[in-house]
Amino acid sequence: MAKYGTVQYGAATYGQSESCPLPIWFSDYGFRYGTPDPGAMAAVVIGLLFIYMRTGNADAASLARSLLDNLRLYRQSGQYGGMVYRSDYHYAWLNALVATAFGLAAYGSSGQAYTFESTPEDAAHFEAMVAQFFTLSGDTKPNVLNADRIPFTYLETSDVWDYAPHYLFMRQMGSLEGVVLMLGVALEYAKGQGDWTWFELLLRFILVDNLAVLTASQIRSLTTSYELAGAKNLVRVKYADYDQDNSRYAEAREETAVATWGEQPAALDFRYGQPVVLENQALAELLASRLLKRLAGPTEHAKVVTWLEGVRLELGDTLAVSSDFHGFERAEFAIFGKAMDLKKRQVTLSGTRSLNWSWAWANDAADSDYDTYAIDQNSLSDNNWSSRSYAG
Repeated sequence: MAKYGTVQYGAATYGQSESCPLPIWFSDYGFRYGTPDPGAMAAVVIGLLFIYMRTGNADAASLARSLLDNLRLYRQSGQYGGMVYRSDYHYAWLNALVATAFGLAAYGSSGQAYTFESTPEDAAHFEAMVAQFFTLSGDTKPNVLNADRIPFTYLETSDVWDYAPHYLFMRQMGSLEGVVLMLGVALEYAKGQGDWTWFELLLRFILVDNLAVLTASQIRSLTTSYELAGAKNLVRVKYADYDQDNSRYAEAREETAVATWGEQPAALDFRYGQPVVLENQALAELLASRLLKRLAGPTEHAKVVTWLEGVRLELGDTLAVSSDFHGFERAEFAIFGKAMDLKKRQVTLSGTRSLNWSWAWANDAADSDYDTYAIDQNSLSDNNWSSRSYAG
């Protein structure tokens, strides 16, 4: 086996009872090696594999190979049918790191410049680990995944609950860290097996939108309005030492709107001395263009009165509203206001959304984006009907 410094990574000199060859603890006293930690070893392997796949560094490939073999041969817990790793308890994040290391070694990465020379044992070990994850699926220990194949950590009383009593998570809950790391395993599994079901499940779990849906039967009253005063057609950004150098300036304009209605500006001030300072020209231009895109169109406000099912909604959540009368089919509004009336047992929610329509809402041109908002039926009682259009 290849040697690095004075440590040789191999079965002959590195048995299961020996200390970890990698520094895994750090304090005011410096690095310490401590007991073997499969998670730390796997994290190093992942880094080494990416270094090799990008640069072709032979030392990185050799050390990754040694650590992979050591993980496969010596670091399994030996309990629950094998193929499970542990430091003090069985944690999803630790096993996810190890599985990802073997999956990356076996299946590589898209766009890599160099191909790591994997062995058949890498893929076999990865597949066996995932199979055992699925076997150990349930809502009681021992497990790596819950019954829905979502990873979670069940913290023991003697574990970090005593060490950190104000820990963010309750004892029965997991962490997003474990879910994200297991997503890496699901990605390698999909690459190897061609089955993306588990990956999509974890991805949807992570990216779930705080979307609440109110059907027409759940709405007591609904009032909508449009806000035109806030629409802008010009955004100016001053940054860095603009007062001494006027080139430190960026803007985004809607030329047609400016020519028609004149300037309706908004300004961002990132000059020196402000709470937030900006120095990059490209970022200033990006902020100007994105803010203009947000402010260029009118906004629509909705005041929704519902029953007590609205109590759980929070500011910033997305509310999907359906109303045949208003023509809403799961129209999404961002909640910015909430009021409860316990005597009437009702909740009033205030939401807003950007319409991003053109300045002329009504358009008599057939098949245009806005023709459905124009009333095009002639009225015999209005002699000037042909010159009128109304927003619906």
